[in-house]
Amino acid sequence: MRPTTRTAARIARPGVRVLDGISRAGARPQPLTLLGWHRLGRTSGDGLTTTFDDFRRHLDVLDEWGATVLPLDTAVELMAAGELPPRAVALTFDDGYASVSEQAWPELRRRGLPATMFVVSGYLDGRRTFSWDRNDSDVERIRLVERPGLIEAAADGLDIGSHTVSHRWLRHLNPREIAVELAASRAGLEDVLQRPVRSFAYPMGGWTPAIREQVAAAGYDTAITVDRGRNGQSHDPLSLRRCFAFDRPDDLRLQLDGGFTWVRPIDTFRQRRGPRL
Repeated sequence: MRPTTRTAARIARPGVRVLDGISRAGARPQPLTLLGWHRLGRTSGDGLTTTFDDFRRHLDVLDEWGATVLPLDTAVELMAAGELPPRAVALTFDDGYASVSEQAWPELRRRGLPATMFVVSGYLDGRRTFSWDRNDSDVERIRLVERPGLIEAAADGLDIGSHTVSHRWLRHLNPREIAVELAASRAGLEDVLQRPVRSFAYPMGGWTPAIREQVAAAGYDTAITVDRGRNGQSHDPLSLRRCFAFDRPDDLRLQLDGGFTWVRPIDTFRQRRGPRL
């Protein structure tokens, strides 16, 4: 993270804390914070990888902050009803890396914390690698969960959501292609897991109001973006805001305190520009 971004977040934090105090006093509903990670690995710094030690420190920060970590579906239902507890948080993982089911999830289970992993349904056969990982020689870091591992993790309590069939930038697809990505992914995961799949994460955060309508038509109840900030009672559950965890625990604390909400216009600009792959 750039030092100027961190400094601006620290400046913004006191104002957000005032609003939080009003919420806790009962004058306004509590907000929901969604946190995200992608994978765990031996080294970080690539924008996707968190070391196991850093991940444990992130969870320690959540505990020290007094977070109430809720299952995603429960958190969204309480948000809509205006009944969230103070400092409500839901934890998510994108892309379906094996390190989530094999390392992150056991640690979360040990601490009694629920989480959701969004899986790309076309990458469960153990033979495919994401385009951005093809030059990475760390096989364990880029390895994706396979069907047996996904079934085992889901049976153990890890919530599973859809992340499309192929992880394409939806804003560059036509409506028919988007519909296939949404429906086929959900159907494929439900066939593997033998249970409903009702949550979705936009690949690389690519969404528009029109795409959101297609997500609703495909039968999803919840969908998550990468637009930073927290979610209030009136926020659309099919375009929820989320912050991805930085390596430094004190940066995570800034996120929890709402210090990065000011960057939302930057996120909107990046959405128009598209992903850099």
